[in-house]
Amino acid sequence: MKCIICGRESSKPVCEVCAKSIAMDFPFILNKGLVVSDERSELGDEPDILFHGDLERLNTLAKKALGGEELASDDYLMLSKFALQFHRKFSFILDNLELGDNYFLNLAREFASRSDNNEAKYLLAQAYFEAGAAEESETILDGIWQEHRDYALLYGKVLVANGKWGRAMEIYNEYLKENEEDVEFWSSMADAIYASGNYEDAERAYLRVLQLDKDNSRAWYMRGLCLKNMGKWGGAMQSLQTAIRKSPRYKEAYDALLSILMERGMYNRALETLKKMKEAGFDVDRKIAEVEAKVIE
Repeated sequence: MKCIICGRESSKPVCEVCAKSIAMDFPFILNKGLVVSDERSELGDEPDILFHGDLERLNTLAKKALGGEELASDDYLMLSKFALQFHRKFSFILDNLELGDNYFLNLAREFASRSDNNEAKYLLAQAYFEAGAAEESETILDGIWQEHRDYALLYGKVLVANGKWGRAMEIYNEYLKENEEDVEFWSSMADAIYASGNYEDAERAYLRVLQLDKDNSRAWYMRGLCLKNMGKWGGAMQSLQTAIRKSPRYKEAYDALLSILMERGMYNRALETLKKMKEAGFDVDRKIAEVEAKVIE
């Protein structure tokens, strides 16, 4: 493949040299000429940046910071927040440029490291965690997790990622003593228990999530996985079907349900499920043919 800009040999449409050149002028890659929406919603609820109005300002501030110019602490925080948002929402842009999958996370780390307050440390920990560097994230959060609900929530997730389920449970339990109806914390604690392999207690925790939020499709799905791992096929299928009713395009729930049906030799029900998946827009024609053959057998 040749770079569409300079013609060099490249593994992607835009080679590393040209991609870095673009990033020097537009660190966030996007510029107002490439944006197709006037809506603020693409960047969440941040009040200071609008697509057409201030995306140029975002790039300008980032360019100054990367060039060594000193910015206000709040500007570094803002740049780091948006770098994290761009990683989550616009990473597909990087598929065409030789910049690396963690380009936006690297930006987030760079900007967060320029500010020394705890919010910046939290953003830095987020960037490390999302880049797969959970140990670095744990080191940062260890000294600040008690100061903010979001810090504690991330700390628990990081501990689980590092295999420290017991410590994660201590964090979750300490927080939930005073905030017993925090759905996200209950969900994270349930995830921690599930990761430890204690499916019975994990199922109870997911049930607590569902007591607080009966429409939580992920909790229905995870409860189904717990029951499946315990060999409780009927309850597992019922829970997975509920997850699908709550979120009709929940592919993971469909896949888990199909797995049970196929393992149990329930091919007719598997076929019905696949047809529902097709109605929901999934490409399952090949799988339908395979299951139809088993039905005929």
